[in-house]
Amino acid sequence: MIEPVKRNSIREQVFKQLERQIISGSWLPGTKIPSEHELASMMGVSRVTVREALQKLNTLGLLEARRGEGTYVKELSVDACMNSLLPLLLLDTPEIMYVLEYRKIVETASMELVVERATEDDIERLKSILEEMVHSKENIKRFAEKDLDFHLALAEITKNPVIIKVNHVLKGILDASMDYIVQCLGTYDGLYYHDRIINAIKDRDKEKAQQLMMEHIMKTIERIDLAEKNAANT
Repeated sequence: MIEPVKRNSIREQVFKQLERQIISGSWLPGTKIPSEHELASMMGVSRVTVREALQKLNTLGLLEARRGEGTYVKELSVDACMNSLLPLLLLDTPEIMYVLEYRKIVETASMELVVERATEDDIERLKSILEEMVHSKENIKRFAEKDLDFHLALAEITKNPVIIKVNHVLKGILDASMDYIVQCLGTYDGLYYHDRIINAIKDRDKEKAQQLMMEHIMKTIERIDLAEKNAANT
């Protein structure tokens, strides 16, 4: 049942009630949900508050708006459930160094699985992304996108669904951090290390692949730290 909403934390209550309708199965996949006007009337809140909650559920992959038809419940998937972590992650944008610390730990350790499990097709995919990076050197935004694609591809090559899904959940944060890194440091390091990482994977050299990834991220941390200190002193 849709219930009237108490006045404290109205936005969060509206969101939680609508989310619960989906998670509990009260609104099944494919169901057309009530309109903004109807929901606002049921819950005793403004249409703006309802619209914000619906947009949030849409972003999380739980609802989809069909032009001219209304809003429908999407098929629930593991990815959609994992996306429920997004509001927590987006409350405070992590500083770039925290993101790099995460990457240093996870990506370096992941290289062992990458070397073990990479197929020839996987290696060709990495080469293709590197080639796109080379062609995007004059377009920083495009280069950053391809740089992130390379690292996300490595996660997928691990064939570990937890690593893949966590990176998927963090994609927005990783994307923003990669933009910052490339704008601050340029394109040379990405091209240099990615080429050598591919060669280590081809050679099935786990130790070398891990060493290169650690060096790649540590160098980024050092250069970002230096750049921020220089900026603070100017």
